[in-house]
Amino acid sequence: MPDIFDVQMAETYDDWYKTPKGMLVDRIEKEVIYEFLKPQPGMKILDIGCGTGNLSLELAKLGAEVTGVDISEAMLVKAREKAKKENLDIEFYCADVHNLPFDDETFDAVVSLSALEFVPDLSEALKEAYRVLKPGGRLVIGIIGGNSTWCRYYEEKAKKDSTSVFKYAHFLTLDEFLAAMPGEGVQGKAVLFVPPDFNFENEEDALALEEEAQRQGRTDGGFLCAVSYKPLQKRKEQE
Repeated sequence: MPDIFDVQMAETYDDWYKTPKGMLVDRIEKEVIYEFLKPQPGMKILDIGCGTGNLSLELAKLGAEVTGVDISEAMLVKAREKAKKENLDIEFYCADVHNLPFDDETFDAVVSLSALEFVPDLSEALKEAYRVLKPGGRLVIGIIGGNSTWCRYYEEKAKKDSTSVFKYAHFLTLDEFLAAMPGEGVQGKAVLFVPPDFNFENEEDALALEEEAQRQGRTDGGFLCAVSYKPLQKRKEQE
């Protein structure tokens, strides 16, 4: 898998999270990630596609034992700088999600936030993530949702800019995403119904729109999150 997140993008990647849009989108996405992940102190968590460490640092601050992997060494340089600055002990590896450098059944949880929609083979990436998960562990994956205003927005960006990373993205509907998840007890949820052209400085209206769409049970959100579990009896069945 090629490194599509280059040095220039790594330099400016975190700037988006400082904007009203970036802050609110991050908040909406993280809410459902944490709802499914339920991080606890001492929990061994692998963050796949960790980028500049946005989620990894938050999880480490909650007391989790975090390992981050990303295909982009430029992104990881930033992640390591941020972790060192905040005195957080996080291990970061440059690795391809299709070939993770970890033994089977290493982590209590594996999480990925807006990364796996960019991989060439989602099914293989999910199998590899599941491989390193301990029996009883949970796999929590968040991706950009297909059939959404955000998906169409990114598709337009890719059409207009041949260098856009979104030309590599594959957007799934919620049903397609849930069908792809390995493991048992698969659940999923769509969020981020606030469209990309909304005035995000008007946070109250944005959250009201979001709340109403979620209440209606809509599935065409700009962000999809799914969780599945590796059964405890897996090891016995193999013996």
